[in-house]
Amino acid sequence: MDNNEFNRRIRYALRLDDADAVRLIELGGQWVSPEHVAGFRCKEEEPEYVACPDEALLALLDGLILDRRGPPPERNTTTGGPAAAEKAPAAGDKAAAKVTDKADKEPAVSNNLVLKQLRIALALRSDDIYTLMVAGGGKVGKTEVGAFFRSPDARNYRRCGDQAVRWFLNGLVAQRGQ
Repeated sequence: MDNNEFNRRIRYALRLDDADAVRLIELGGQWVSPEHVAGFRCKEEEPEYVACPDEALLALLDGLILDRRGPPPERNTTTGGPAAAEKAPAAGDKAAAKVTDKADKEPAVSNNLVLKQLRIALALRSDDIYTLMVAGGGKVGKTEVGAFFRSPDARNYRRCGDQAVRWFLNGLVAQRGQ
């Protein structure tokens, strides 16, 4: 799916109008005009169509997380909090090189990233995602859903297809209709 289709389907599933989308994108750290947001909604053959850049879609998803869940808690790096426990990989670390190589192959906006961001924003678990995908007409296993959320360098990582995201968003629409 392209960014405009993601934008259109997410906004339809969550009932977000242009003003909401502008607010969420700005909350996510990007500025965009209401005219551009209206153009993001349009299909490619329409004259008002504006291509949705990766930054705008990522800002929409980040803004949705901040709006629904609030800002992340502060991390204290001096007292040995979670950030202090993380250490940078060594220069010769093969695992770090492996992650970098895979990350270079991943597009900036992938189906896995969109699904993960929506899961965080809506405070859903893998079981909830599975239920929504099935409600949206999907034929997917619970373990496959869990594999969508793994790190790209994990052995059981699975790339999420366009149809799986459509099933999820259709499930959200079906759920809101109940």
